[in-house]
Amino acid sequence: MSPVPSGLDPARIEARIRAYEGFGTHRTGWPGDDRATDWLLKELRAAGVSAESERFAFPRVEVQRARVTWSDGSIDGEPMYDGGFTRIGGVTGDIGEDNDPEPFGKVLIATSAIRSDDRWSARDVRAHYTGFQQQGVLGIVVPTGGPDSNLLLRNAEHIRQPFGLPVLQVAKKDARRLTSALLMGGEATIEIDGDRLNSRATNVVATLPGTDATAAPLVVMTPKSGWFTCAAERGGGLAIWLALAEALAALPEQRRTVHLLASSGHELHQAGIEEFTKKRGALPKGAHAWLDLGSSIGAKDGTTRVAASDDELLGVATSAVAAAGIEGYEALPVGEHGGSEARTIALYKGRYVTFSGSHPYLHSAQDAFDRTCDPATIASWGAAMWAVLTGLMG
Repeated sequence: MSPVPSGLDPARIEARIRAYEGFGTHRTGWPGDDRATDWLLKELRAAGVSAESERFAFPRVEVQRARVTWSDGSIDGEPMYDGGFTRIGGVTGDIGEDNDPEPFGKVLIATSAIRSDDRWSARDVRAHYTGFQQQGVLGIVVPTGGPDSNLLLRNAEHIRQPFGLPVLQVAKKDARRLTSALLMGGEATIEIDGDRLNSRATNVVATLPGTDATAAPLVVMTPKSGWFTCAAERGGGLAIWLALAEALAALPEQRRTVHLLASSGHELHQAGIEEFTKKRGALPKGAHAWLDLGSSIGAKDGTTRVAASDDELLGVATSAVAAAGIEGYEALPVGEHGGSEARTIALYKGRYVTFSGSHPYLHSAQDAFDRTCDPATIASWGAAMWAVLTGLMG
């Protein structure tokens, strides 16, 4: 195996994650996402990699106000981006709990979400919320929170075909105020004043040509967008991705062509990888393998999952992880993908290896480097991924 890339030095990893974090909120198409694109292009080009950005269309959600108000209080939150909007000024109805036997015309508080009922924030919530809408519910307030009870956001899996019910996500630390409002009774107003606009975001792409045009190529991909600054969620994957790109560029040659992708749109049904694969003909299924550097790699107090499309690739991945001295991860059954961008490759019946995970502050504004990132652990995972990549290049 080739030496471990110099970009996997923990100090280099830390510098890169701090730089990425410093660009601000990384929501798809926001200024922080665009700054990340420019930075990645600069880093790749400095390593001698010819890279470019590719634009794609997506529905950008613009929110003027997202709030629930009652007789003596109000709470601001964030709408579910794939839910509905209200008119300016909101909609008003009696306040009720989510188990209210007569929910028609009411604004409901998802009190079971306070007790960690994950139906409210699951990936596929369309049927759940549509059921309430069909009963005449005006809107729902969903308390969510991490270890400190600050707001956690759900990814907008139905962004291109939104469900109609307005759903407001608020911090779980405000649950007591909502419970008091329920006990008092009366009316509540939920206002989600927003719109969906046609907009554009960018993926970062590059190709390192191989010497054998008949050999199926490899793809190394990682997402670059998310709800907040995403230090641990995205930082580890991006730092490793850059390190692998630099190491590949420094090789005198490699047999297989290697494509590189840093995709936007992750929090919006993974829009960036969807657009990339649509434009790549036979690549999704025809690649020798896709190496997916997913969420929260090496995060403090995190969990990491390893998954692959077939037994051979899972064996390659788990052997590399063992050689890197990593313990305490979860190997998913063959054919699973853990919800990462590899799920798009699975739809094409392509071959993939994916490393992805979670941590307590995922999808939270509290996902900041000093709280959530462990560069040494990220470096160990990066060494395993380099071993996987070099093993597949033969």
